[in-house]
Amino acid sequence: MGRALADRRRLVCVVGDGSALYSVQALWSAARYAAPVTYVLLDNGGYAAVRALGRRIGVEPVPGTDIGGIDFAALAESFGCPAARAEHPDELPAALDHALGRGDDAGPFLLRLRVAGSAGTLYEPWAG
Repeated sequence: MGRALADRRRLVCVVGDGSALYSVQALWSAARYAAPVTYVLLDNGGYAAVRALGRRIGVEPVPGTDIGGIDFAALAESFGCPAARAEHPDELPAALDHALGRGDDAGPFLLRLRVAGSAGTLYEPWAG
């Protein structure tokens, strides 16, 4: 957000739902200062990185990592940041066009994208 305010040019911030909860108050600041930021929030309903680390160290299930049910678009709007949702892949092209095509004077915008969770091997390079 600081970079967008300094340059007054739109930038894109891609963030996961879990990561967003660490600094959700940034949406209020972005709205307050009309920062030209488009937040693309990937919502898989949990702290995937924490889950993956738990699997890596043999802790499964990892308590407190399921965070489904949060309406991030409504949360953004409660901070004064306009928002939209895309639930299905066929909605993605139009949603991205709308979110990314906003002008530099349009202020912040959050696009919440529902994505599938994964049981991937995020921390596998450090295995063994």
